Amino acid sequence: MRGRGLYECAGCGYEASVTAGTLFHKTRTDLRKWLLAIWLLASMKKPPSAAELARQLGVTGKTAWLLRRKITHAMRRGEHELLLRGVVELDESLVGGRDRGSGKRGRTSRRKTLVAVSAEQTPRGGLGRAPLRVIDNVSAKTLTKAAGAMIEPGSTVKTDGWRAYRSLPNAGYGHEPHVQATPQAAGELLPWAHIVSSNFKRWQLDVFHGVSAAHLQSYLDEFCYRLNRRDARDDLFRRILNRCVLYTPPTTYSQLIARAA
Repeated sequence: MRGRGLYECAGCGYEASVTAGTLFHKTRTDLRKWLLAIWLLASMKKPPSAAELARQLGVTGKTAWLLRRKITHAMRRGEHELLLRGVVELDESLVGGRDRGSGKRGRTSRRKTLVAVSAEQTPRGGLGRAPLRVIDNVSAKTLTKAAGAMIEPGSTVKTDGWRAYRSLPNAGYGHEPHVQATPQAAGELLPWAHIVSSNFKRWQLDVFHGVSAAHLQSYLDEFCYRLNRRDARDDLFRRILNRCVLYTPPTTYSQLIARAA
């Protein structure tokens, strides 16, 4: 349809935009700016923040934030993606600062956000894939549910000696608990889980100088998407664009806020 940017079915007369049903559904932002935003996020080793995107694209900060947030939403780990298998390290990490005046650290901290970290070991002992997932607490029920969302039953799960992990065999996992003598020894017992956790914290501080707890899962998804495709960096633009067009339904600002709440 000339002048309207729509396509019309010759049979029934139904009219639709080429962006209908995609992440770009009803967008008022020039698609060239969307594509540039995706390219910048895919091609740069240090991805631009929303403020930097606003400068690069010539849009407002709010528009840049929404573009970035929608694109990273497309990077989230889907239910169709393969679960980790074989030997997998499972641990929890805390994102955030120390409780001021309380002296509390570790699992008892209230100002930090708990994250379940799983890291797949390759047959040669290297790092395979590594999804991260925000969790509410470190109870047996929560950690077992997190394992079920990330690790295939029948796999061998290596953990520290935290008692909540004792329920993993009941969920169909082989369990290898390792009691650590000191907190510093955890990095030796679960090396890849600690490397992934440390790299995420360094990455988010370097790029964003801190992240909102409400949107933390989105940052975790973005970090893991890049990490798990580190051997296909040259193909990231095509992969992310495919997700935006083929696998991510229209998503509004209100939906993104609701998911974060």
